[in-house]
Amino acid sequence: MRQIIFYKDLWKEEFWENPWEVGGLVVIGLFVGTFLFFILFAVLFGFFSPSERKAYEEE
Repeated sequence: MRQIIFYKDLWKEEFWENPWEVGGLVVIGLFVGTFLFFILFAVLFGFFSPSERKAYEEE
């Protein structure tokens, strides 16, 4: 049982030492963050968009 835990810990250390895999996580994180930012941007400007007031129709 101890060997399985040892191999699992070794795999975690090898993962973080490989710059390609860490870079892949960074790229995926930036993509997800950008996507969420665009959704937030769209929602905020959807709620706070200027209302359509037509003065000539009110008179």
